[in-house]
Amino acid sequence: MPNFDELLKGKEASRLMKDPSKLEKLRDAPETQKIFSMLSQSAGDLESAAERATRGDSAQLADAIRQLMRDPEGARLIQKMKENLK
Repeated sequence: MPNFDELLKGKEASRLMKDPSKLEKLRDAPETQKIFSMLSQSAGDLESAAERATRGDSAQLADAIRQLMRDPEGARLIQKMKENLK
Protein backbone atom coordinates (compact mmCIF):
# COMPACT_ATOMS: atom_id res chain seq x y z
CA MET A 1 0.00 0.00 0.00
CA PRO A 2 1.43 3.41 -0.93
CA ASN A 3 2.63 5.85 1.66
CA PHE A 4 -0.14 8.31 2.55
CA ASP A 5 2.12 11.30 1.86
CA GLU A 6 2.62 9.96 -1.67
CA LEU A 7 -1.14 9.63 -2.12
CA LEU A 8 -1.72 13.19 -0.98
CA LYS A 9 0.92 14.51 -3.37
CA GLY A 10 -0.40 12.52 -6.34
CA LYS A 11 -2.01 14.07 -9.43
CA GLU A 12 -5.50 12.83 -8.59
CA ALA A 13 -5.36 14.16 -5.04
CA SER A 14 -4.00 17.47 -6.27
CA ARG A 15 -6.87 17.86 -8.76
CA LEU A 16 -9.40 16.93 -6.10
CA MET A 17 -7.98 19.39 -3.56
CA LYS A 18 -8.32 22.20 -6.12
CA ASP A 19 -12.02 21.48 -6.68
CA PRO A 20 -13.95 22.32 -3.47
CA SER A 21 -17.32 21.42 -4.98
CA LYS A 22 -16.12 17.95 -5.98
CA LEU A 23 -14.53 17.53 -2.55
CA GLU A 24 -17.81 18.42 -0.86
CA LYS A 25 -19.73 16.09 -3.17
CA LEU A 26 -17.33 13.29 -2.29
CA ARG A 27 -17.56 14.03 1.43
CA ASP A 28 -21.34 14.08 1.42
CA ALA A 29 -21.89 11.07 -0.84
CA PRO A 30 -23.74 8.15 0.77
CA GLU A 31 -20.96 5.84 -0.43
CA THR A 32 -18.36 7.86 1.45
CA GLN A 33 -20.42 7.81 4.64
CA LYS A 34 -20.85 4.04 4.39
CA ILE A 35 -17.12 3.56 3.70
CA PHE A 36 -16.22 5.57 6.80
CA SER A 37 -18.69 3.53 8.81
CA MET A 38 -17.19 0.27 7.57
CA LEU A 39 -13.64 1.52 8.21
CA SER A 40 -14.60 2.58 11.73
CA GLN A 41 -15.92 -0.90 12.43
CA SER A 42 -12.67 -2.54 11.36
CA ALA A 43 -10.17 0.11 12.54
CA GLY A 44 -11.85 1.01 15.81
CA ASP A 45 -10.87 4.64 16.37
CA LEU A 46 -10.66 5.73 12.73
CA GLU A 47 -9.56 9.28 13.55
CA SER A 48 -6.66 7.99 15.64
CA ALA A 49 -5.68 5.48 12.95
CA ALA A 50 -5.72 8.23 10.31
CA GLU A 51 -3.65 10.53 12.51
CA ARG A 52 -1.05 7.80 13.05
CA ALA A 53 -0.98 7.21 9.29
CA THR A 54 -0.12 10.85 8.65
CA ARG A 55 2.86 10.39 10.98
CA GLY A 56 4.06 7.33 9.10
CA ASP A 57 2.38 4.49 11.03
CA SER A 58 -0.24 3.39 8.54
CA ALA A 59 -0.52 -0.26 9.64
CA GLN A 60 -3.90 -0.02 11.39
CA LEU A 61 -5.50 2.09 8.67
CA ALA A 62 -3.98 -0.03 5.90
CA ASP A 63 -5.37 -3.18 7.51
CA ALA A 64 -8.81 -1.60 7.73
CA ILE A 65 -8.65 -0.58 4.05
CA ARG A 66 -7.53 -4.08 3.00
CA GLN A 67 -10.42 -5.55 4.95
CA LEU A 68 -12.81 -3.09 3.29
CA MET A 69 -11.52 -4.04 -0.17
CA ARG A 70 -11.99 -7.77 0.53
CA ASP A 71 -15.62 -7.16 1.47
CA PRO A 72 -17.80 -7.25 -1.68
CA GLU A 73 -19.89 -4.32 -0.44
CA GLY A 74 -16.77 -2.31 0.42
CA ALA A 75 -15.22 -2.98 -2.97
CA ARG A 76 -18.47 -1.93 -4.67
CA LEU A 77 -18.59 1.30 -2.65
CA ILE A 78 -14.97 2.13 -3.48
CA GLN A 79 -15.64 1.55 -7.18
CA LYS A 80 -18.74 3.77 -7.06
CA MET A 81 -16.75 6.50 -5.31
CA LYS A 82 -14.03 6.31 -8.00
CA GLU A 83 -16.67 6.62 -10.72
CA ASN A 84 -18.15 9.67 -9.01
CA LEU A 85 -14.73 11.36 -9.03
CA LYS A 86 -14.39 11.20 -12.82
